[in-house]
Amino acid sequence: MTAEHSPEPVEASPVDERLPFTSMVLLALQHALVMYAGVIVVPIVVGTALGLSAAEIADLVSTDLVLAGVGTLLQALGLWKFGIRMPLVVGAASSGIVPMVLIGQDQGLPTVYGSLLVAGVIWVLVAPYFSKLLSLFPAVVTGTVIALIGLTLIPVGVRLIAGSDPGDPDYGRLSHLALAGFTMASMVVFRRLFRGIAGQLSILLALVAGAIVGWSTGVGSLAHTGAGPIVGMMSPMHFGALQFHLPSILLFLVIVFVLMVEGAGQGLAVGEVVGKPVGPDDIARLLRVDGLMTASSGVFNGFVYTTFGQNIGLIALTRVRSRYPVALVGVLLLVLGIVQPVGRVAAAIPEPVIGAAAVVTFGALTVSGIRILSRVDFDRSSNLMLVMLSLGIGVIPAYAPRFYQQLPTMAEVFFKSGVATGTVLAVVLNLVFHARRRDRDATRRPAD
Repeated sequence: MTAEHSPEPVEASPVDERLPFTSMVLLALQHALVMYAGVIVVPIVVGTALGLSAAEIADLVSTDLVLAGVGTLLQALGLWKFGIRMPLVVGAASSGIVPMVLIGQDQGLPTVYGSLLVAGVIWVLVAPYFSKLLSLFPAVVTGTVIALIGLTLIPVGVRLIAGSDPGDPDYGRLSHLALAGFTMASMVVFRRLFRGIAGQLSILLALVAGAIVGWSTGVGSLAHTGAGPIVGMMSPMHFGALQFHLPSILLFLVIVFVLMVEGAGQGLAVGEVVGKPVGPDDIARLLRVDGLMTASSGVFNGFVYTTFGQNIGLIALTRVRSRYPVALVGVLLLVLGIVQPVGRVAAAIPEPVIGAAAVVTFGALTVSGIRILSRVDFDRSSNLMLVMLSLGIGVIPAYAPRFYQQLPTMAEVFFKSGVATGTVLAVVLNLVFHARRRDRDATRRPAD
């Protein structure tokens, strides 16, 4: 009888299932393709917005791929108290673009990377205690912040398409607008024609199609992609010794808190998809990885890192819940990052093509926020007021970049980030209205 019951205790969870190597390779390629566009867009957008050279942008792409690979390996396999041991991937967070560009333009990249180091270390340290702060980010706050991030980022993509200076004679050049329009149209066509994985790759396929059309019509060039080493990485602290600036650090910490909320949500979501309970300790291990990779960025010239969610849909689609194909994705990203020509080709993609992808990607981010807000009870005037004020004030810097130029320097750095302003305002208003409701509606059920 004992033999009949012996298999049950040793039966592996689907998350821990070891698949044939060939199957793992194919599944890893699918995961990598789904996330690849999201990984490379951030360094290209940041590098272009800061006026870096094509070679430096290529190095940023390579560094980004390496750090994303390390983070993905940690999430999938785990090491000590780092990594949730689930099929989750890590990549550069689009919400980190705004503070990187703002601080990079005002204070320089050494200040950006000093701030990332500090913010990442704080991220790691507070991860176990973050569950106590989740009450500050109910759906009405989280949805508002995510929508605000998307709305703030869309103009970044528009500037890549049309140019950054409306007074420039080349601003809004028709060839650039046409190339961006072609790229967006390609996304629609690929999404409409293809199903399954191919449909999910519509943005990446459109990037390839747009780049080919751009290069063939003289917008962008592949001339310099063959120059330079085949294998290598950007040296640590390439842009100079780290600088530490308190307002800049605080600005990144606002983004960190938002990403911690998102990361916790990704951990809970993947637990539901793979059928494995996720507890506070699992969330803490997930968040520690995001913080560690962000802190590492301070030294190795990376970005703000977060656990991506788009691959969770792929898991649900394929019904393959093993974490080992995702671990192989981490290895693949490491290889792609070390092989330098990959970064140089990505950096050579014409700006209007990247801009088109950025507009669509950031539009999707806005929609994600709207979806969260759809769960909010807007019959309560307090919720409506919170969203109105936070969004309205938060988008000011995107439409009027010099709006706060008369403020003291430290205040200007903070207020120039609509995401920071809107997030703090949303949290404060939520506390104000929640306290009022608690006193007034003590006998009623709690509001969102």
